[in-house]
Amino acid sequence: MRKLKFIFSAAALVVSIVSLISVGGCTKNTTYQTKDSVYYSGWMTLSMTGTNHDSLWYEDIAAKSVTASVLRSGAVLGYVGSASSGDTTALSASEYGFSQILNVGNIELQYYLTDQSGLLYRYVVIPGNVLTTTFKNFSQDQLKRMSFTDVQKAINTQGASSGQGNTLH
Repeated sequence: MRKLKFIFSAAALVVSIVSLISVGGCTKNTTYQTKDSVYYSGWMTLSMTGTNHDSLWYEDIAAKSVTASVLRSGAVLGYVGSASSGDTTALSASEYGFSQILNVGNIELQYYLTDQSGLLYRYVVIPGNVLTTTFKNFSQDQLKRMSFTDVQKAINTQGASSGQGNTLH
């Protein structure tokens, strides 16, 4: 009887080890966003807060890709758009007159004098290492005025040639 328990215990141990090895060796197709990835949001419709008596209208947007590292050494670009006949025309948020107040995990959009609810907004987060390679010849002011199309071209061209794999569609 002891011999039989020993054989079952040994067999269970062997099966457990083989199972662990076979599970550990499986290939998983999981995609991760790496630390040097450029992130961009989809278009979202603004619903600003304020009253007709206030001169400031604002909206807080949760943005978990806005990290302390991005605030320290990267850039966050915002774009405002309006949709007509199925196409979205976009301007940089700063050129449209919006102020972007950036905090970890949050973008506060501010606009003075009138409610801009109904307009579309999207943002692009560029980590510091991409900023110092792909956008090394641009000042922060120049970046804030770049069109979304120009940002796309810079990232898609430089990312492909540098092997960083950054693309922006």
